[in-house]
Amino acid sequence: HRVSVFINKNGLTVGNSSRDLFEEVMRGTGFVMGRNSSLYIENAGLHDKLIVVTREADSRSPLRTEKFPANQFQKAADLFACWCAEG
Repeated sequence: HRVSVFINKNGLTVGNSSRDLFEEVMRGTGFVMGRNSSLYIENAGLHDKLIVVTREADSRSPLRTEKFPANQFQKAADLFACWCAEG
């Protein structure tokens, strides 16, 4: 079982707990990248924000993007961690 390494928009390492991811996406650079996947915040209107999880295409699967309301951050973080571990 390998530990995923995550970096932010500035290339700095981010912790791999849900709380670390939440802090970086919601209060930091708004972007975290892991192995073949990314997690970031997207404005969906004046007051609404979405958490977006994207996985790079490879020989086994096409590009995938899932969007979650900001109040479902944990679901987004879990999917991001899962996709990073698969990479």
